[in-house]
Order: sequence, then C-alpha cells, then structure tokens
Amino acid sequence: MFSPASLKCDSPTPIDERIRNKYIVIYFTIIILSFIPCSLFEYLYFIFFWKEGFYWMFFLFFPFNILIFLYLLQFSAIFFSVLFLTIIKIIHPPREGIFKRDIKDKDYFYWNLRNIAKKWPLFINASNPFPWFKNRFTLRFFGTKIGKKVICDNTWISSEFIKIGKNVILGMGSTILTFGIEQESFILKRIVIGDGVIIGSKCVVLPGTTIKNGASLSAHSYTNNDDVLEENSIYIGHPAKLKRDI
Repeated sequence: MFSPASLKCDSPTPIDERIRNKYIVIYFTIIILSFIPCSLFEYLYFIFFWKEGFYWMFFLFFPFNILIFLYLLQFSAIFFSVLFLTIIKIIHPPREGIFKRDIKDKDYFYWNLRNIAKKWPLFINASNPFPWFKNRFTLRFFGTKIGKKVICDNTWISSEFIKIGKNVILGMGSTILTFGIEQESFILKRIVIGDGVIIGSKCVVLPGTTIKNGASLSAHSYTNNDDVLEENSIYIGHPAKLKRDI
C-alpha cells in the first residue's frame, strides 16, 4: 500500500491534486466565512473601547482580545466546515469499500471533496496550545468517535470512519489510517479500536482493522488490511502477529 504523488499525505485530510486545483474555491470560501465572526468581534471591540476615556481598557484587554479572536476563528472554521460537509454528504453519503482511484469515481471524488472541506479547521486547530483540541475535540465534529479517557494527542488519525473506545492509549507517532492506495484501487474502510487498547509508538493501523478490547500492538508494528486483533492479546511485527495472550 502506498500514496501516489497526487495525494499529499501530510495530514488526516490528503487531497488529490487534480481535484484540489479545480475545487480549491471550497477551501478558500470556508476560510473567508470563518473570518466573518472574528471581524464582527473586532469591530465591536474597537467601537466600545477605542474612544476617549476607554483607551486604557482597550490596551488592558487587548491580550484577551487576541485569545478570543483565535478561538473564535477556530470554532468558526469548524462550524462552516461542518456546514459544507453536511451538504456534500447529502449529495453523496460516505461509504466504505474498494473503489477506483479515478476522479470519475464518485466515492473517490467525494472523499476528496470532504477532505477539502475539513482542511482549514484541522490546520488552524493544529496550532492550538492545547494538544487535545485537534484530535479529541475537532475530529469528533467530522464523525470520528473517540471515547472517554483516550490518549491520542500525538497520533495521526484519519478524519472519518474511526471508532475508538474508552481508556485507550495511542502511541506517539502512530498512524490510524482508514484509507489507502493499492495500484489503481482506492480503499476506504472503518477502523474499530475497542476499550482498553494500547498501541505503541510509531505503529500503523491499516484500513478495516478491528482491535478488540484489551489488545496491545507493540511499538513499530503494523496491521494488514482487515486484520482482527483478538481480546487481551499482544501483537508484534511487520505485519503484526500474535505474541501471547495477556
């Protein structure tokens, strides 16, 4: 499995360059719309505080103004992204399967459109000083299900078809990948990670994988497509094989 040059796989929302170049207007529209609430806030801030007798309050609250502006931008980006996503999903609902890596294939085409709609909020939220804001907060708005007490702040997680249980630890530098490329085929399959699962650092979990409750995947290991890791077991290797039951 590999990623062709047309896909820029440096984020949970890679986009085929052939589609990006044609529909980049969606990306810029979401950016522009997300700045509207921020602009209104700044306008009101200047109206209320930039006047005689209130200059000291203008400068006193200016650091808080910057903080509010940044968070308002991030929430606005999420809101308008979800709005566009809802429209795209109504036109063509997402589905799992093996499709042609061809822009004429509707499933591949609309997968790229969904990624264009998600690109800006994921980018802007990655700069948040709170690391959980991207994975444990933002991804939930795109349909990724993440349970309680999950440690995943330094993990690369696809932005759809993911279900993660509670009390899960995902290691630093690991990749949870619901899509893949094999020659001219495009694979898009759900990944299910059960409760109490531990995934070591720099692991790769490929599309269709199911990791049952209490299973562990040792560091630097990876699964195959559609692998099933049984409950309360340790897996290791390339690809991962059963090491022993816990």
